[in-house]
Amino acid sequence: MTENSSRDDRHGPNVRVHPPIIYAISILSGVGLNNLWPLPMPFGLHDRLYGSIIIALSVGIAAWALLHFHRNDTDVRPDKPDRTLITSGPYRFTRNPLYIVLTLVQITVAIWLDNLWILLLVVASVIVITRYAISREERYLEQLFGHEYLKYKQRVRRWF
Repeated sequence: MTENSSRDDRHGPNVRVHPPIIYAISILSGVGLNNLWPLPMPFGLHDRLYGSIIIALSVGIAAWALLHFHRNDTDVRPDKPDRTLITSGPYRFTRNPLYIVLTLVQITVAIWLDNLWILLLVVASVIVITRYAISREERYLEQLFGHEYLKYKQRVRRWF
């Protein structure tokens, strides 16, 4: 940590509501809306096989990303300071693999519960996560890692 580091650098990007909670609220909202006005998944997309494939993919991506956090001795929580800029593993392909995992989990829940509302609310989840968490994290990482992070942002997309 340099002398020029701000107070936020020591405390992380100031994301106080943990992103899984945002996705959980979205899922629960979809359940509530479905109780008021049921919207089943179209085209037979409620088959548990589809959800099982997506959740298996999600677990694999999450494990790969978390392994890189562990190897770099960096806390995965967005309210904790970062020690290292992780650019390996799934971070070579996307700057936000764990947010992709949370999005895939929400899609899986929609499929398993045969609930189109939950699937439609994925859009709201992604917008909230992007504006609330990712934008703060990106500002924080730019401040903390400077040119190294800016080069990484040019090389690797935010989502895919």
